[in-house]
Amino acid sequence: MDLIPHPSNGEMGAILEVFNALGESISVVTVPISAIKPLQANEIFTVRSLVKVE
Repeated sequence: MDLIPHPSNGEMGAILEVFNALGESISVVTVPISAIKPLQANEIFTVRSLVKVE
């Protein structure tokens, strides 16, 4: 995760890397800091198929 400033002095952003179930990088996304929340001990991961739209 990398933190980046908003170009117009808005909310700070973060660059996040997205991984598949095998740990392979599949995407990089930029989101506002407020869109990120820490994982909780009572949460579980789920797996679903990725369908690419072109």
